[in-house]
Amino acid sequence: MKIRYLIALVLIIVMLCSCASSKNVDERPRRRKPSPTPEWVKRIPQRCREVLVERHLYKDGEVWGLARRLPDGELPYDEAGSAAFYRFVRRFDLWDKVPPLTDHERQKALRFWQSWQDPETGVFKDPRDPDRRIHEKCVVEIIRHLGGEPLYPRKQSQQAAGRDESGKIDTTIFLKRTRDDPNWAEGGWAVAQDTGRQAREIFYAINDGHTYLIPDLEKGIEQIMSHQAPDGLWGPPSGRLAVRLGGALQIIHRLYFSMGTKVPRNKELADSLIKYERSGGWYDCGSDFCVPQNVLILTAYCLEVSDYRREDLLGVIESELKVYEQEWVLPDGTLLIHRGDKTSACVENVHMQALGVIGYYLNWQDCPFENKFRTKSEAELDKEFRYRLVINQAGSARVVDTRK
Repeated sequence: MKIRYLIALVLIIVMLCSCASSKNVDERPRRRKPSPTPEWVKRIPQRCREVLVERHLYKDGEVWGLARRLPDGELPYDEAGSAAFYRFVRRFDLWDKVPPLTDHERQKALRFWQSWQDPETGVFKDPRDPDRRIHEKCVVEIIRHLGGEPLYPRKQSQQAAGRDESGKIDTTIFLKRTRDDPNWAEGGWAVAQDTGRQAREIFYAINDGHTYLIPDLEKGIEQIMSHQAPDGLWGPPSGRLAVRLGGALQIIHRLYFSMGTKVPRNKELADSLIKYERSGGWYDCGSDFCVPQNVLILTAYCLEVSDYRREDLLGVIESELKVYEQEWVLPDGTLLIHRGDKTSACVENVHMQALGVIGYYLNWQDCPFENKFRTKSEAELDKEFRYRLVINQAGSARVVDTRK
């Protein structure tokens, strides 16, 4: 009897230990223990105050706030740099460093940027070079910074959802580009950015009551998923790795961090991120300054949706921190637009977003940069969106009414 009692007691203890062990594995922290923000990171905001005016602002511009994103770019100003200038003047409180924005100057600048829109199509074009592919969202951002709105409905666009005269969304371009745009074969960075943004607009419109768009959104999403490779990245293995990484980032950014939709092949994506981080493969095809940000945001996604290889993924974040400290940021806080090139000082939001992700997962105290890629709870998502997009492991998509 005593032996049976002892055996039963041992079994109970083993089961309890097993449960405790499983619980510990499931509840491993996604973040490191709290730690101080490195001093070189703290110095970045003050240095950006100086560099923004020194290197980005076009001081001879015809209207207020013309700037360029790349300090060594060919154009004296562009819409991306100008939008960033407006944003950073507010963020870093630089009103005492820049020319005064009087009401006259504001109205003049507003008319200038509104004139970039074609009245017939609603598409924005650079009057200096109508064939240049511009960032339409940046022009709209500037117009809204200046207190205005675009003058005409966007009837057709490669980058955003087009609308007819009544405001009804036209999904023709969205469906065509998600299916067979030639950029998918190159890795998909550009087409993923555009169609991901269109998918988000359509999703928001559905939640505003335009449920007739549901079949087109489901079809377009399935076509986007058809371009995901077995390794979790986008485009074929023959495509440039940095471009394939960008394609994955553009889709996951819009679907997960904006809409709360998980994509297939999370484990495969985690394996790829860890593999290429350890091999240095991200820079085999060049040193685009978006690469470290894209790696970090996708790593954050993998950490949020699964416990799979969590320590290795946190290792990716720690590795990227070393890369930033050694090759993208000087000791005085100067950000670089070209990897390791000390002459390429810049103000670049891509770097600040990346450091915000690093600071969050390494749990820095008083980090000057926010992690903008945070996961909402299911309850928050259901409260925000009546209609949710769900994608299964085979890539099939459906929109679900959460109130039924």
